[in-house]
Amino acid sequence: MLDVRRLQVLTAVVDSGSLTGAAAALGYTPSAVSQSMATLERETATVLLEKSGRGIRPTQAGLLLAEHAEKVLASLREAEAALSALRAGQEGRLRLATFSSAGATLVPRALARFRAAHRAVELDMGVAETDEALAQLRTGRIDVAVIASDARPDADLLATHLLDDPYRTVVPGDHRLARRRSIALADLADDSWIVTASPHCNSRTLVTSACARAGFTPRISIEADEFATAVGFVGAGLGVALVPLLALGAIPGGVRVHRLRGGGPTRHVHAVTRRSAADQTAVRAMLVALVESARRCADPAP
Repeated sequence: MLDVRRLQVLTAVVDSGSLTGAAAALGYTPSAVSQSMATLERETATVLLEKSGRGIRPTQAGLLLAEHAEKVLASLREAEAALSALRAGQEGRLRLATFSSAGATLVPRALARFRAAHRAVELDMGVAETDEALAQLRTGRIDVAVIASDARPDADLLATHLLDDPYRTVVPGDHRLARRRSIALADLADDSWIVTASPHCNSRTLVTSACARAGFTPRISIEADEFATAVGFVGAGLGVALVPLLALGAIPGGVRVHRLRGGGPTRHVHAVTRRSAADQTAVRAMLVALVESARRCADPAP
């Protein structure tokens, strides 16, 4: 493999027409330029320069190699510029995965803030629950994961707390408790319950555990595929539900949302990245955008 620095010296000699001119252009001594050319000729087993009066000129082989060297050096300059832009967060690609309800509320504002400052960075976003998102993060398929989990990440992952996402009771607008400011979970022991039970959105275990702590077993009548669907069933008067605040978004008509008196389940939302990538400019910028978006997530419940 030919040495890039010696190829650079060759192009400088060809451009300037002399060893001293190349030395001045590169900041080398004429002796160092001469030694570099002698080494390159030994490596290629080819005469690259020949005397011409008081100066030197490239041979046909020298011109050929210099032409290819220019292309190599140009590619290296492009690579260096691309790496510099990537480090500065000016270009590249950032891949993010989030759970569905954060993807509807928390994440869009963060993406908008990020894109406004890093327009040349390509953004890819997908929906994945905690286990899947962390697996993608570990294998390098994504750069940032927004998850709802209490589990501590692996030592090679770095978690940034974004917010705590409390669950709220959602009841039909004409429910007997609809006008209360807060509801104790035990007050809903006789109601029909609506839960989510899809691979990407499953609240059955959480609802069952929360109700058990309140002293009753919920009568689950409907399993929805996501929280928005569950809220729709509540609005139709088919039961009550526990829904995290992030999943409520704009509260639809026909339902009332209440705080849980005495406290209730809460999701802890984090942004997770690989420690090895945490110092990348684009990753840092996305984490800052997510933290800022989390601060703006207001609690709409009374």
